[in-house]
Amino acid sequence: MRNALAAAALATVAVFAVPLPARAGVPLDLRAAVRYALEHDPGVLNRRATVAQNEATFAKDHAFEFPAISGTLQNQLAKNNGANGGQFQQFGLQQNQVFSQNIAQVGATWNLYNGSLSQIQAQQAKRLVEESHFDLRRAEQQLASDVAGAWYFAVQQRDAVRLAAADRAYQQQLLDAARALERVGRVAEVEVLRAQVNELRTEATLLSARAAEANAREALAQRVGAPYDTAFALPEVLAEPPPPSTPVEALIALALGARADIAGARAQVAWARLTDAAIESDRRPQLQLNGSFGNSETPATQTTGARFINGIFFPATANNRTGFWQIGATETFSLPLIEYGARRAQHRAARAQLDWALATLVWDEGAAATDVRQALRAVQTTAAILSTSREADRLGAESARIAQLQYRNGLISLTDATAAEQSALAAANDLVVARVNYLTALVRLRASVGVADPVAVVDLGAP
Repeated sequence: MRNALAAAALATVAVFAVPLPARAGVPLDLRAAVRYALEHDPGVLNRRATVAQNEATFAKDHAFEFPAISGTLQNQLAKNNGANGGQFQQFGLQQNQVFSQNIAQVGATWNLYNGSLSQIQAQQAKRLVEESHFDLRRAEQQLASDVAGAWYFAVQQRDAVRLAAADRAYQQQLLDAARALERVGRVAEVEVLRAQVNELRTEATLLSARAAEANAREALAQRVGAPYDTAFALPEVLAEPPPPSTPVEALIALALGARADIAGARAQVAWARLTDAAIESDRRPQLQLNGSFGNSETPATQTTGARFINGIFFPATANNRTGFWQIGATETFSLPLIEYGARRAQHRAARAQLDWALATLVWDEGAAATDVRQALRAVQTTAAILSTSREADRLGAESARIAQLQYRNGLISLTDATAAEQSALAAANDLVVARVNYLTALVRLRASVGVADPVAVVDLGAP
C-alpha cells in the first residue's frame, strides 16, 4: 500500500514537473494563422453550412422552372381460381386465370407559366444565397481582424519581455556601479540597497512580462482554434508600411461597391420587392404542358396461330403489344371576386418590409462611409504618433546611456539615473504600442474598405 502511494506521488510530481513537448509542425505566420482560423472557427463553419443549405434550396426552387422528366416501369399481375367464372360469368364470359401487364413510360410535365410564382420564388432563394454569402464574407473579415489583433498583441507582449529584460540589465549595471562607488567611499551603503531594490523590482517585472506573453500566445491559439502549444512565427521587427494616399472619397466609393454588408442590404431590398410582386401571381393565367410516350405489353394475350409442334397441338393466342403517346396542355385563369381585404393587407405588410429594407440600405451606406473615414483618420493619427514615438525612443535611449555614464563617474545620483531609465523605458514601450496600433489601424481600414480575401486583409505587404 505504501509503495503504491509512493508511486502515485511520483507520477503526480512527474506530470506537474515535466513540461509537455511542443507541438510539432511549421510555426504559423499571420497569414497561415488566418487560414487555419478560417477552417476551424465555429462561427465561420456555421455560416458555410447556412450557405450550403440556401444553395440547396435555390437549386430546388430553380428546378421548378424546368420540365420535370420521369420514367415509369409498372408491372400488374392478377390470378384467380379456374373453378370460378369470376364477375363476368353471368355474361357467359370467363376471365383468364393469369393476367399480366407491363408498362414502360417516359413523361414530362412543365409548368410553363404559373403567374411568375416559380420565377419569383427562385429569385428569392437566389437572394438568400447571396445574402448568406455576404454574411459569410463579413464573418471571415471580422475573424481575420480579430486574429490580427491577437497576433499583434502577442508581438507587443513579446517586445514587453525584451524591454523588461533590457531594463533589468540596466538596473544590474547601476547596482554594479553603486557597489563600486561604495567600495571607494563615494556613496553610502544605502545607495547600494536602493540599487538592489530597483534590480529586484525589474526582475519581478520581467517575470510578469513573461507570464503575460505566454497568456497572449495561448489567447492567440484559442482565437485561431489551434492547440494551446501551437508555435507562431512572430516577426522580430514589425513592418511599417506607408499609409495609403488614396483620397477618402475614393475609398468610400470603393467600400460602397465592395463591402459585404452593403451588398447584403441590397439583396434584402431585392428580396422585399419580389415578395410584394409574388402576391399578384395567382391572378395571372397558369399554363401547364405535359406529354409522355411508352409501351404496354400484355403477355397473357399474345396472339399466335394454332399449330402442331412435335405432334402437340398449341391453340392460337393473342399478341397485344402496343405503343402509345400523349400530349396535353392546360391553362387556368382564376379571378377571386371577394377577398375580404386579405390581399390589401398582404401588400401593406410587403411594402412595410420594403421600406425597412430601403432604410437599412441607406443606414448601412452611411455607416460604411463613417467607418471608412474613421479608419483612415485612425491610420493617419497612429502614423503621426509612430513618427514621434520613434524619435522619443531614440532620445530616451541616448538619455539613459548618458545618465548611466554620469552615475558611474559620480556626477548624478541613483535617483536621476533611474528616472532617466524609466523615461527611456516608457518611450520604448510607447514605440511598441504605436507600431501595433498603426498596423491594427491599417488592418481595420482594409476591412472597412471591403477587401474580399480575408488573408489579404492582414497581408500588409500586399498592394
